[in-house]
Amino acid sequence: MRGSRTFLLAVALLLGLGFGALPVSEARPGGGNSYRGSSSSRSSSGSRSSSSSGSRSSSFGSSSRSSSSSGSRSYASSSGGESSSSGGGGANGTVFVMPLVVAVVLLLAIRAKSRSDEEEWSTTAPKAPPPRRQDSLRAKLEGLARVGPRGSDGRSQPLDPDFSIVLFEDFVYSLFARVHEARGGDRLDTLGGWLSDGAIASLRELGTPDAVKAVVVGATTYESVEGVGAKSRRVRVVLRFEANYTEVSRSEQSWYVAEEWRLERGAFVKSRPPEDVRAFKCPHCGAPLDAVQGNTCSYCNTVVNTGGYDWVVTRVTSRERERRGPQLIGTTEEEGTELPTVKDPHARERMDALRKEDPSATAMAVRKRLEFIFGEMQTAWSQREWQGMRPFLSDNLFQTQLYWINAYRQAGLRNITEDARITGVTLARVTRDAYFDAVTLRMHAVSLDYTVRDQDGQVVGGSRTRERAYSEYWTLIRGRGVKGSPSTRKACPSCGAPLSINMAGHCTHCQARVVSGEFDWVLSRIEQDESYQG
Repeated sequence: MRGSRTFLLAVALLLGLGFGALPVSEARPGGGNSYRGSSSSRSSSGSRSSSSSGSRSSSFGSSSRSSSSSGSRSYASSSGGESSSSGGGGANGTVFVMPLVVAVVLLLAIRAKSRSDEEEWSTTAPKAPPPRRQDSLRAKLEGLARVGPRGSDGRSQPLDPDFSIVLFEDFVYSLFARVHEARGGDRLDTLGGWLSDGAIASLRELGTPDAVKAVVVGATTYESVEGVGAKSRRVRVVLRFEANYTEVSRSEQSWYVAEEWRLERGAFVKSRPPEDVRAFKCPHCGAPLDAVQGNTCSYCNTVVNTGGYDWVVTRVTSRERERRGPQLIGTTEEEGTELPTVKDPHARERMDALRKEDPSATAMAVRKRLEFIFGEMQTAWSQREWQGMRPFLSDNLFQTQLYWINAYRQAGLRNITEDARITGVTLARVTRDAYFDAVTLRMHAVSLDYTVRDQDGQVVGGSRTRERAYSEYWTLIRGRGVKGSPSTRKACPSCGAPLSINMAGHCTHCQARVVSGEFDWVLSRIEQDESYQG
């Protein structure tokens, strides 16, 4: 397989063919940037301008790259026609060049075969660009689990050996939603354990409606990371959130917002275990949330919003706030599909280490799990029966996509994908921490993708006949130490019974929680290729 692909690639290079991106519409489960609504041009923590979109997004990351999607393909041939000379030079030239061509092809095929077909993730593997700032900042924060002062044995002692970037990102998503929901009815004091007085004041300036609901984060960017080092005393992280939510007072109003939050904590504060990440309770003694009055816990009589016990938001800055909801109709071009894959240079090394611990975690096995989830997702999305995806998605991703399905249903619309298929998979990143293994794969796919009105079936976005190609970065997570071949069956990974999962993510037969990666790989994040930075 790889040898034949190499042959075709060599022939293409020799003929001088150039491959570009076809214009496509923008929709599908997990795709696009419609959380930005219908504005025709906006800055997004960088220089990219975005057009209105008929798609949903659960992307974690924001773009600082410009899109260069092309509306046409360019094919350049080696000559415009045939020519001959009286001396037969054309034939002699062919005799001379062909052995060289064959030699080049054979050399490429031999080099390609030096690796097992099973270890190839992709049909194409463009050269990775230099690391971007986003990648370096995220990696820098991950250093909490690795760097710190030296102990008596001369070895570096980690600042927080249990720090998990997967859990941190889960926490900030949950905190953002909870805080804005608490603005409704002016209940921000109930989260005073994680908000400074200044942050609460800034949030109140946004207004105190009767309720805030349907909070969905579309993108989050690391803007800065400070204090991760041997002499550090305090860690500071600045994140930019782009989100949608609906405020309810006398009427309902949808908003698109962009906010920068600065979170801080002591450098040696220990991270909470996975089961406590979403449990908002006193970060000092663990008392129920209602025990925290303002910034003080009534149980332990401790001021808890100092950053000495957990992350605390010390600053909230509103960058954009516009009255508009997500765009559900219309057509726009795909962005970034032609960009080279952003690869972590340590990805294969870490994947090899994971496979050494669990020989069943092969490239082919993980890819088949991804393809299985992809197929199930297309069906559940088009039929608007999202509960069937509960076993295969993390909590945040499930709730985000459910929001979009409900938005389509309320608008009397249905987004449909047909004949969706994956055309290539490339290993982009592998992260390993105390609790999780995370594998990020860049997936290229193609499908028909269109939006219709329920009442008459009229197409209001996309096309019933023109397929669209796209690519996304999908991150699968699994509990650290979990072993076994990834499943492609609709069965409970704990008890083996036919798959029946409630909305809390528990098997209705054995009550095991099966959506946190404790038994098998689950999809935790979908990031757009024009936004992904590592």
